Amino acid sequence: MPTKPLEIHRHLIEVLKKCPEGLTCGQARHQLEQQGLLSAEEQTHLDRRWRQLPSWYKIQKIRATEVVGGRNLPVVRYRYLGERTHIADEGQVSEKLRAAVLHAAHGRCEMCGRGIVEHGVVFQVDHKLPRDWGGTNDRENLWALCQECNRGKKAFFSSVQADSKMMKSVMAHDSVHVRIGELLKAFGVGVATPAYLIEIVSGENQEDWKKRLRELRYPVIGWDIRPARHTEPSGKVRADYVLLRWKPWPRDPTGLIRRFEEERRRKNRQQSG
Repeated sequence: MPTKPLEIHRHLIEVLKKCPEGLTCGQARHQLEQQGLLSAEEQTHLDRRWRQLPSWYKIQKIRATEVVGGRNLPVVRYRYLGERTHIADEGQVSEKLRAAVLHAAHGRCEMCGRGIVEHGVVFQVDHKLPRDWGGTNDRENLWALCQECNRGKKAFFSSVQADSKMMKSVMAHDSVHVRIGELLKAFGVGVATPAYLIEIVSGENQEDWKKRLRELRYPVIGWDIRPARHTEPSGKVRADYVLLRWKPWPRDPTGLIRRFEEERRRKNRQQSG
């Protein structure tokens, strides 16, 4: 299943929006054909695309009776009610992909490190970046967590100030510095932000995102960010980061940071020379 609505899904929704009384599947298909919006390939997959709509949109089923060939026949009409504000975090992960994620974990929770053999934990395949925050079903966004860590993660996300609309806007920024900074702001001043989530949002490896985080403390940006420690139930220590103070973004913060570093290197060369 696609992680985001395809063009055919959007066409179906536009057809439903124009008919507030609702349409049957056959009527929707007919309208798409009349408008030239149904390709030969999508003809084959239309029933599947129709079933996928509730993943992103609120669809109401209405049972009715229509006269067909002089006979009263039961039909089901579908009405568009709006977009979903919450997408199930489990999403639609194939069994093959689920098996690959569990195999790669080598029998240990990827958050707390507890194992199947030593601790008898049960694993669940989870999204690192939640689905309703813009996370996908792609392999790099999936990991294996024990049930305890998965419950704790969900409870933690539900308790922070960040909402799905805000997090999607975080991911839309081109600047890695802005993505990291907006993530910290979304969690809130004084609230610990998990290091693994900063890494996901940054799109960079561990050493690089840590450097980007440090660069937000440069005088040209002037943010106050402190490391924090969180101990998992297994005793494993996890690194978090707490935003204590932030300033409005200057124009082109990433470029400003790069120029600051260049100037600092130039001064160091002059002093050493």
